[in-house]
Amino acid sequence: MPLVMRLKKQRYTCKNCRTHWTAQSYFVQPRHSIANHVRYKIASLLTEKVSLSFIAKSCQVSLTTVIRTLKEFKSYLPKQSKKILPRVLMVDEFRSHASIEDKMSFICADGETGKLIDVLPTRKLPRLTSYFLGFTNPEEVEFLVTDMNAAYFQLTKRVLPNAKVVIDRFHIVKHMNQAFNELRIREMNELRKAGQKSQAEKLKKNWRFLLKNRANINHYEYKTWKSFRAPKYPFLTEAMMIDRLLEFSPPLKEAYPFFHELVEAFRDKDLTYFSPYWQNFPKR
Repeated sequence: MPLVMRLKKQRYTCKNCRTHWTAQSYFVQPRHSIANHVRYKIASLLTEKVSLSFIAKSCQVSLTTVIRTLKEFKSYLPKQSKKILPRVLMVDEFRSHASIEDKMSFICADGETGKLIDVLPTRKLPRLTSYFLGFTNPEEVEFLVTDMNAAYFQLTKRVLPNAKVVIDRFHIVKHMNQAFNELRIREMNELRKAGQKSQAEKLKKNWRFLLKNRANINHYEYKTWKSFRAPKYPFLTEAMMIDRLLEFSPPLKEAYPFFHELVEAFRDKDLTYFSPYWQNFPKR
């Protein structure tokens, strides 16, 4: 139970001007009924990772009192520095469930220093537009590093007029892997329709080997594989096992070298080699 103190205060009257005033106490503010040490306890709990409702219950006060106390200490907080965007701005989204309307949150950072700028609870374009319009130098952003989200291209046109959009390498490789995986899944479904369920399951279980960097594939060590058991396939190298997988699907076998040549050219930053493979990639 909270401690309740009945405090009687003296009232004074000036005989000359007839002004009235009340004596004040050191442990409670004028016209307040909650003691200062309770307010200080609320302020202390506000620095912890606890809810406002928990603070109100712990201090035996209302939720409104906790919110009011929080606002009272606003003047003691450091003033927000001038909002300035970096020359290179990196943006991305991540799954957070921070808001009901959007499961993805937005994050941005300085592309040169890696310093975090801000995290927003939503990645929706109207909210991002309003946020970036609050900065003083959007025209000074030269590069916007992002994924292939079309919304960020629109954001650049609206609020970052001089920025060039740069798609980061991770997302380019990710999309190439995704495209090859989609082809593999499509071929697996065709094999199932044709009654080749065993071959489809082998492609499903060994999909990581099809994406593996060809420079890291083992060509010399012979061993047994769960998908290719004896006596038909007593011992196979990793390269031989991948060749067996590709034999199940001619379209997959045709796309495999194109896919890896494309990834390797991109990994080696060889644009003269990358562009022709990108244009000649088989469409299936």
